[in-house]
Amino acid sequence: MGRYYWDKKNTVEDCTCLSIVKLKEFGLLGGCCSTTLTWTRSLSGHKSSIGIVVDVLSEPYVKLSYTVTDRSSGEKTDYDYKVQLTTTPCNFGGVRYWFICPLSRNGVYCGRRVAKLYCAPGRNYYGCRHCHNLSYESRNECRHGIFGIFGGVLNIDKRIEKLSNQTKRWTYGGRLTRKARRIHALQQRMEAYDRIWRMGGF
Repeated sequence: MGRYYWDKKNTVEDCTCLSIVKLKEFGLLGGCCSTTLTWTRSLSGHKSSIGIVVDVLSEPYVKLSYTVTDRSSGEKTDYDYKVQLTTTPCNFGGVRYWFICPLSRNGVYCGRRVAKLYCAPGRNYYGCRHCHNLSYESRNECRHGIFGIFGGVLNIDKRIEKLSNQTKRWTYGGRLTRKARRIHALQQRMEAYDRIWRMGGF
């Protein structure tokens, strides 16, 4: 039986995430644009917002503006800084944009080319998951051995139940809806946990 780890890392699921894919979906990578993005955490209901200015006409960058409130003192701090963008060519023409991680770790500038930036719990700046030392929930579940298996099953079961209650339509145009596909994927993970359990692979 494997070792048990009770001091798991923060996960990307715990963080606020800024994605190049989302910027593209919102039409922000076509010139000089600005908008405000808002997130609502599913568990706490807490809302976060961030002002974004994207300029890809000269030296491409994303400018982030937001306020962080200290939970203990209630003191608010404003943040306003740029994150550089870079591009790589696509196989069929055009370019793909990437963030350049602006953080430093142990005094060494990161500069990784990444598709997502995270603001981790207790941190105030957006950076890559390496700088924030983030893991994935699925990895932490596996590292907890048998307790991780139980925790993973319970977590997935709750997510399936929540999505099922929210799903009004399972198919559209002969295809599964987005929520139905997510439920199907979660059910497959449940089956994987079941196989691990039956094989004693924990």
